[in-house]
Amino acid sequence: MEPSYKKRRIIAACLGLFCVCALGYAAWVQWQSQLVGQLISRADTPVELTVLTQPAMFFSYVPATHQANVRVLSDKKSSEKSLRERAQKMLAAEKISPQIPLKYIEPATSDREAFWADFKNTLTRWRYNPLLGMRAVWAYLKALHQGRTNLSPAEFVLLTLELTQLETNDFTVRFPEKQKKKKKASTPEASTSERILPDRAPLAVENRPIIVEVLNASGKKGLALELTQYLREQNTKGLLRVDVLQYDNYPTQQETSWLEDYSGRQIQLKQLGSAIGITEEIRVGTTPNVICDTRIILGKDFRMPL
Repeated sequence: MEPSYKKRRIIAACLGLFCVCALGYAAWVQWQSQLVGQLISRADTPVELTVLTQPAMFFSYVPATHQANVRVLSDKKSSEKSLRERAQKMLAAEKISPQIPLKYIEPATSDREAFWADFKNTLTRWRYNPLLGMRAVWAYLKALHQGRTNLSPAEFVLLTLELTQLETNDFTVRFPEKQKKKKKASTPEASTSERILPDRAPLAVENRPIIVEVLNASGKKGLALELTQYLREQNTKGLLRVDVLQYDNYPTQQETSWLEDYSGRQIQLKQLGSAIGITEEIRVGTTPNVICDTRIILGKDFRMPL
């Protein structure tokens, strides 16, 4: 019995050593990822991810500043079978050059609006319903098993931890400028300047109150005037640094409220939105020659702050 017992101990020790080496090697491979290195070091270089919905979405997140930007790509169908080739072709069409090796994921739902609504719901409610977080993990594991993503487990875990620190209004969303491209097709210089205008307008470099326009899209009469008076009172009291340029009606009624950004002052706009109860994502404005920092569009869901 003695030799048999020693043999079992040797085999157990060998198996334990093998498991430790295997886990160590797996961890070493995961931490070699450039994306993981950026998240750990809190680098200024953006972490980028392409979500292959229809149309696709390009996420860019800066760990050092917690700034998250989303760009909705043009709705162009691709015949590429490989997900990597499809993502590369979409980014090339938009003249986007990822700063890190291309990372992508194809969610179970291909509809962009449905995916974005579910993403925002999970981001907002996971603290009160942990099952939403478990569902997101299960969705990732399915995508990894089915080859619909090249995010490693370490990359997914660290990105998820970063997302737990963000709110919906930490995201700035830019939609395709379809009409502008048609109008300015004969003048490529103008179209190029318009492409970069929403990122950082000249107004953003000045240290002054945020200049806003208030547009009523709720159908409720006098709401824009009511909010204008409130904001001006807050500015007078020194509680909000905001200058209301004008107020008017929005061309159509909208269900939800949002801020439309023209200056890139993302931190200040988030504070403004939180102060008046608008927590939706900030949308990048595409109207040229705007002299305000942001437009506040008041939808049917808007309620005056107390």
